[in-house]
Amino acid sequence: MAAFDEDDVESPVDEIPNDSDVFSYSMLTAEKQRKKYGYFTNDAAMSYCLVALVLCIQGVLLWCVYNKVVVNNAHWVRGIMSTGEDWALFSPSGQGCNTGSSLCTIENGTYSCAPPSVQLTGRWNELDVNGDGIWTREEVLAERERLKCKYVVDPVEIFDVFIFLLQERKHLIWLHPDVAAGKAIHKPYFTYAMGDIALCGYRNQDMCPNLLKRGVFHTALKYDTAPRVGNTVESALDYCREMLEPMGVCERTLPSTYATWKIESVVQCQKPKYSKFVYENPGNGVRKSLLAVDYKARQRYEVAKTPLFMLYKGMICGVWMLLIVSQLRAVWRVLSWVIHFPALSPEEEKATKKRGRAKRSDDDEDKVEGISQPHRLFMAFVTVLRILMLCILMYVGISFLSRQTDYIGLLLDGVALIFIIEVQEVIYEKVIRAEVRESYEGSQPVQTQKIGLPYLNRRTDVADILWLTLIIVGSFLFITHYTATIVTPLHDSLECACLSEGEHCYEASRFSNSFWDKYWRYDVPGVFQDLKSLKSGQWQYQNDGTSFWQNTRSQHAGTPKRWNSGFVHLSSQHVP
Repeated sequence: MAAFDEDDVESPVDEIPNDSDVFSYSMLTAEKQRKKYGYFTNDAAMSYCLVALVLCIQGVLLWCVYNKVVVNNAHWVRGIMSTGEDWALFSPSGQGCNTGSSLCTIENGTYSCAPPSVQLTGRWNELDVNGDGIWTREEVLAERERLKCKYVVDPVEIFDVFIFLLQERKHLIWLHPDVAAGKAIHKPYFTYAMGDIALCGYRNQDMCPNLLKRGVFHTALKYDTAPRVGNTVESALDYCREMLEPMGVCERTLPSTYATWKIESVVQCQKPKYSKFVYENPGNGVRKSLLAVDYKARQRYEVAKTPLFMLYKGMICGVWMLLIVSQLRAVWRVLSWVIHFPALSPEEEKATKKRGRAKRSDDDEDKVEGISQPHRLFMAFVTVLRILMLCILMYVGISFLSRQTDYIGLLLDGVALIFIIEVQEVIYEKVIRAEVRESYEGSQPVQTQKIGLPYLNRRTDVADILWLTLIIVGSFLFITHYTATIVTPLHDSLECACLSEGEHCYEASRFSNSFWDKYWRYDVPGVFQDLKSLKSGQWQYQNDGTSFWQNTRSQHAGTPKRWNSGFVHLSSQHVP
């Protein structure tokens, strides 16, 4: 006996079941009705109309989900963070000047989410261009366009804000004639006012208890070195709230970009959430119960980063992929039927008309053995359109599900997406008469030749395993990639924008606890010593981070000596 050779087997045959949906119903209804009655019946016309209706409904639902949910969510994402990376759900940020369209920007893996005025406050070395320790109006005008391009704020306005804040506190500190005239700001004055402006970056008075909890005023309360803050929890809260409250010092003095940033950040961070904590004054040990604030948007993405939620979302996305792949495989069989099913010959068409006039209704006689050219073209158009729509539905569904950061919300979103698929079944069941449905569902399944890879056509078990494996791997890769490229950066940027915290937040690093400890304990007291020296003409600045005084005015004469190493900060040393 000759050995069995799989290559000698005829092309595998596939069956198309009589599914309870309008697409399967319309596939043979028109031809069956024509063969049975000899003309194009109302039921045949209805099958065409139902196909058009379902495609229209699914298209509108797809458009609404994509445009009103996916696109709006992408706009929200883009409004928080401009990364310059080409992510799938939104376009990359533009090149050139900062447009100010994003609450946060990222550079070298570090986010900066503070208002432009606060961002400039932490960058003295970009303001004092010549490094002499004096920020002059001439330097502002010379660097105006560059700084406006980078930080979306006019540095002239920031310069005037510093002048205004210093003049407002002239009863507490001595003002140099150049400062009083609005011509220049010496580094000690900049250091003194920097604390106020840096505090404006915390947005609103709800953050004041957070700042106490974080230790921002810890040193000021412990050592009583800052009259602005005082030495009690109440005085520190009063100072903070006076700065951050609506129409407080920050809103009144900073440029309009600050008010815009403040409103936008509140919208992006979404609803505040409060939790109790007890703060102990390090100076006198008095304990006070306060409310720390957090924000819904940040909390949502913190949950979305957890392994359990990633697994949960991956499963739901995998089920959605499985449903779409199942639909695509079914449509692929219909495409094979459209390509390979025989056409009616002229003789068969005449016999069909004659049979229709004889009103024959025997099931064997009504078996469709060929289809007309118009029906083939109609089914080809519908099949290609369905393949395209299912591909779009795959993308929209995954995008729709990926945006969700709530357990129950994600499950309900999945159910809502399934409804788009089930429209074809709902219309079929509720519109078509029961006797017509029974006649259609009782007919024999249609057989068609398979198209595709010969090996997989013969080994359907292997094909099923490959499809399932592909879906599992695809859902895992998608969730991993989405979490790394969208969820984690969004969480980090929201943490920076809403709370000014996070290891990747520039403001959290620049205005850290060590900064505030040094500022309240050394810089603020040192400012007054520097101003005494400046008043006597004995102040000298060096760019390695120190300022010092000479004993005699003659030693200070001429151009101050400059050093050009290190990041600029200020401390005080008095040479007796």
